[in-house]
Formats: sequence, C-alpha cells, structure tokens
Amino acid sequence: MQTRRELKANAQTLLAGNWGTAIKLNIVPVIFQVLTGLIVSGAVASLGFYFVHFHPGIALSDFTFDFGDDYSIQQSFISGLITTYLLVGVDFALIDWLRTELAPTAPFKKAFQAFTGKYIIPVFVLFVIQWVLLFLWTLLLFIPGIIKSFSYSQTYYLYKDLQEADASGHIGYVDYVTLSRRLMDGHKLDLFILRLSFIGWDILGWLTCGIGFIWITPYKHMTYMNFYTSLVEGHDLVSEAEALH
Repeated sequence: MQTRRELKANAQTLLAGNWGTAIKLNIVPVIFQVLTGLIVSGAVASLGFYFVHFHPGIALSDFTFDFGDDYSIQQSFISGLITTYLLVGVDFALIDWLRTELAPTAPFKKAFQAFTGKYIIPVFVLFVIQWVLLFLWTLLLFIPGIIKSFSYSQTYYLYKDLQEADASGHIGYVDYVTLSRRLMDGHKLDLFILRLSFIGWDILGWLTCGIGFIWITPYKHMTYMNFYTSLVEGHDLVSEAEALH
C-alpha cells in the first residue's frame, strides 16, 4: 500500500501536462458542488438578513424548519444519488487513466458513463444497498455510520473491475459491498486521514468562490482512485468475491 505522499505524488505526475483533460472530466461534478454550496450559503445568508432587518427580536438560532423526517430522508436519498452518478463515471475514467497512464481521449463523454446502459442500473442498485445499510447504522449512532461509509467506499470500483473481468454475473450486488468492507479492514483510518489531508485545499477552493475546485477536484479524485488501485494491487478480486459464497 502506497503512503499518502506517494499517492499524491503519483496523481500530480499523471495530471502534469494533462490538466485540460482532467478539468473537462471533472467539470460537471465541480459545477454541481459549487452551485450546491452557493445555494445553501446564499439561503442561510438571506435568512440571516431577513431576520436581522425585519424581525430583530427573533434569534435565527431559535427558528427551525420542520419539513418532517420523510422530507429529510428523501432529500438525502436524491442528493446522494445525483452526486453518485456524477462522480462514479469520473472515478471510473480516473482508474483507467492510472492503470494505463494514458489520459482519456473523450473526457466529457467518459464523465457520463455511469448513465449508460452498462452501469445505470448496477450503480442505482449498489447505491440503494449502501444507503439503506448506512441509514440503519446511523440510526444506532452517528459515528458507526461514518465508519461504515468508509468500509463501503470502494464498492463501485470493485463492481467496475469485476465486471470487466467478466465475473459480475456470478456475484450478487451485496457481495460488492461485503468485499469492499473486507478490503477496507485496517485501511479505513488511512482513507479518512487521506481525505482529511485535503481540508486546506477545500478551504482554498471556497475562498476563491469555488474557482479553485476546477483544479482541486481532479487532484483529489485522482489521489482517491490511486488509493483504490493501490488497495487492490496483488489481490485476486475474482477469487475473493467468489469465495464469499
């Protein structure tokens, strides 16, 4: 398993001279991320302005919106599903880029491969399975839900690899989640620290009103996919998946 320094250095090497391709590949998730952040922050700022100027006697912290639990659950499901579809296609392309060391020739098309017939149903099913499991874990306590999210984090990438190895027909959807959990045993903290190490870049991205994410997002996701390829290196995924039965 590569160190964080090695994972990042490898990502930087592949991106050098290929930033145009990387930006085209990641531009839709970047726009979605920035717009979502701006909409949320704008809504909060607007509410603050409204109460300060028109209802100064009411503390904003005392004002709550009660849309009901069903609304929150639906919102979480839909936003998570949209984000997943936007990111999975990009991540699949980055995995191929890492392994072949060749930048994709049609990056914008590759970014939307999760919406093609090859992946659209499997990605949805895998998302639902993970969402239900994480929801149940979160009902127990918040922290176990976070831990399990790291356990299941490699699920989509395992599906890609096993599908390309022509082994997906013998493996159930739940098996991909289980295999991710097993592979991440002893590595959940590694991934958590790796993601945490980008917090400075994220702050810089927001300080530039989201413009910085045009370069930060490709760098982050190339590093995360390098983590996956390093994680599975030396593993016989087909045998390990079939051994689950």
